[in-house]
Amino acid sequence: MTTPNRFDWVSARAEDVDHEYSPSQHSLRPIDEYLAEYHSLSSGHDAAALRVPRSPLLIYIHGGYWQKLSAADSLFNADDAIAEGIALHAVEYTLAPHASIAEIVEECIADVLDVLQELQPTRVVLAGCSAGAHLAAMCARNGEIARQLDGLALLSGIYDLRPLVVTPTNEPLHLTEQSATELSPQLMSPIAHVTHALLAVGTAESSEFIRQNNAYAEHLRSGGIEVDSMVVRDRDHFNLPYDLLHRDTLVGDWVLAQLFPEHS
Repeated sequence: MTTPNRFDWVSARAEDVDHEYSPSQHSLRPIDEYLAEYHSLSSGHDAAALRVPRSPLLIYIHGGYWQKLSAADSLFNADDAIAEGIALHAVEYTLAPHASIAEIVEECIADVLDVLQELQPTRVVLAGCSAGAHLAAMCARNGEIARQLDGLALLSGIYDLRPLVVTPTNEPLHLTEQSATELSPQLMSPIAHVTHALLAVGTAESSEFIRQNNAYAEHLRSGGIEVDSMVVRDRDHFNLPYDLLHRDTLVGDWVLAQLFPEHS
């Protein structure tokens, strides 16, 4: 029995790389349904009211390949947050092409530091999905942030940006081989000071997103971080973040255990 060849983005055709890095080509439902759902689940909530001081806090950084979505449409975990007594903050950042990825990283670091200072949380998990997982990983490289984190939850992330250079996704990002290398957490030294991390991806995702999830999990482990890595059944790139605070899901139970260690 032969083993199928693993996808090699370096030698693959550009259109095949683009297919691997187009999550909507692999998702369980059309992307437009998810985007409408993000909006409907988020629109009834007041972001300011969700930022409860001196409580366990989930900070969430949205995806959209650094060029789509917003904090306003990233409050879909609000009902679970309210039910669990957890503060919720969605990070806002300027989208490409109006900001470079390097500038977006700095915006996210500033936003996370501001909310930590404002809320003085009792426990903190920093989470992100897709490009948001990349941004969360970059934020966790900031020592002041990392020392305050009780958990880092990275969902369906891209941690080596170099494959994107040849794809249409790169048109507003203007990544070069050099800048993609410089902005890739996979190619940097492991994060310091973070003790617990979750790396999760759905089964309904491309082989490249699953590979990147596993590779970055191993990279963090090499730095001494306790990492839980998982491929979650019946989840894709767009519905996996719904589980972040939802009990009796693999992702939700992990996050809740970091926010309420006395109950785990």
